Amino acid sequence: MVAVLVLALHVLALLGLPLQWPERAGHAPQVVTQARLISPPPPPAPPAAPPPAPLPPAPAAARPPPRPQPPRAQPQPPPRPAPVRSPVAEAPAVVAAPVPGADPGGSAAAAVAAAAAATDAGEALTANGPSSVHESVRLSFEMLGQRGVQPWKGVFGQLDWQQDGQRYEAKLSVKVLFRTIRSQSSSGRIVDGALVPERFSETRRQEDVATFQRDQGQVLFGNGAPAAALRPGAQDRLSVVLQLAALMAADAARHPSGSRIALQTVGTRDAEVWTFEVKDDETVAVPAGQYAARRLVRTPRRADDYQLELWLAPDLGYLPVRMRQTQANGDVIDLQLREAARP
Repeated sequence: MVAVLVLALHVLALLGLPLQWPERAGHAPQVVTQARLISPPPPPAPPAAPPPAPLPPAPAAARPPPRPQPPRAQPQPPPRPAPVRSPVAEAPAVVAAPVPGADPGGSAAAAVAAAAAATDAGEALTANGPSSVHESVRLSFEMLGQRGVQPWKGVFGQLDWQQDGQRYEAKLSVKVLFRTIRSQSSSGRIVDGALVPERFSETRRQEDVATFQRDQGQVLFGNGAPAAALRPGAQDRLSVVLQLAALMAADAARHPSGSRIALQTVGTRDAEVWTFEVKDDETVAVPAGQYAARRLVRTPRRADDYQLELWLAPDLGYLPVRMRQTQANGDVIDLQLREAARP
């Protein structure tokens, strides 16, 4: 019977009939549902589109004409090394170019501005040829002019100039009787016939000093004023007169009427560029006699500045036979030569 039962079960399994076991009492029959998902067949593919027709080739863009090539720069030779400055380079005075047909009464403001601009830019002004200092001499002057409404009386000036070919000393004193009321002093070297100041002083009630520090390129002031840059050919307010004489004595034709000479000039508080305009030659009468002289004029730079006029006589090696200073307030100091003698 067991064998018959097993055989019957196999037959039913082969026929696919569901197998159900009788439920126990009290239990509801369970319904078992089997489901199987069947994927739908894929939709038919759309017909393939025909390949696009090939585009006609684009016309070639017009090419711009080739730009002209700049000429090739020629190779520059290597810069030459800067020449070594000799001691002579610091000595010569400086001068602006002659102005043909210049108005003798014209202002020198343009020349002063140009010289000052070149100095501020650090440019060395052009040296002005040969220079020849005068031998040692003492010049005595009579002082004329006025202070306010009162004329000067009993006042004399004296310029002592001494040099040995290598060094110099100069002193200008203004005296009343035997008392010195004002003086200026300058000392320094002589290089290639030109003056190279080292110390300048001015004494009224007390002495004020300016010292030339050429190795540092500056001038120092003993009264506490700020130091100033020192330029080649710089002079002081006394040596500038003697340097102008040396320039004229060496080659006066180099400085015709209408030309201008510009030099940095050091006082006791500043170092400005002074410009002298060369005027026509004159015959000037002074207590020592009549002299043919070349007149040079420094015009004022500011409203409170003064005008300085020099008459340089060829017969005295272009030393001054007259020096006149006109202040902004109208005061005049006029030194006129009385005597020239050996010191």
